[in-house]
Amino acid sequence: MRDRAVSEVLSFTLVFALVVTSVAIVSVSGLGSLQDARDAEQLENAERAFDVFADNLADLHRQGAPSRATEISLAQAQLATEDNVTMSVEIEDGSASTFTQSWEVRPLVYSGNQDRELVYEAGAVFRTNRDSGIVVREPPLAVNDDRVLFSIIGLNSPQVQSLGGSTVLVRTDHRAADVVYTNTTGGITRFEVTVRSPRSTLWSDYFESNGFTCSNVGPQEIECDHDSPGTLDRAYVVYHDIGVAIDQ
Repeated sequence: MRDRAVSEVLSFTLVFALVVTSVAIVSVSGLGSLQDARDAEQLENAERAFDVFADNLADLHRQGAPSRATEISLAQAQLATEDNVTMSVEIEDGSASTFTQSWEVRPLVYSGNQDRELVYEAGAVFRTNRDSGIVVREPPLAVNDDRVLFSIIGLNSPQVQSLGGSTVLVRTDHRAADVVYTNTTGGITRFEVTVRSPRSTLWSDYFESNGFTCSNVGPQEIECDHDSPGTLDRAYVVYHDIGVAIDQ
């Protein structure tokens, strides 16, 4: 009788332990799946917000709107204006002088979990992770057989900002538009763009898909030359100075 009671207690203990272990395994794996689903949804929501942000900036540099404000929900993510990147243009057209100009612009970066980021940089939107990235929205560059229009959207702020854990408002105002280079007579022998940025590889992919050949010239720096500059009858370079600030 005593052996039978011991056996029943042992059986109950084993079954109970098995149930507890199963519940723990399901809970851990379930929570991991829920976390992954939540992170993916937050990134999708942020990407939609960045699309709205890019549309609002297009109102500034294309439509002449004076200012816009974009609301972005962060939850556990961070939104920051990070260190400046450099965009440079160099053009030779057979004249005695060569046109060269550089601009320092701030990227706006949304940093989520698992090193996932969304970046608005000089008119382009990138989605990146620790190993790779893609161009979500192309910058305002227009290239065809005989014309190139290169617009640089320069977000600028006096200092780096970083906020997280809430809904923030990104305010932008159009300070100036400057047509820095115009050529409508042809004769262009070189049209070169240089980018120094942590996203230089993505910029290289973009330019090479638009009639340029790119090469690495330094850490996080590329040079991209138009493949057939002699065919260009018209070329324009426009810089838009846009102030940006993040408000809680």
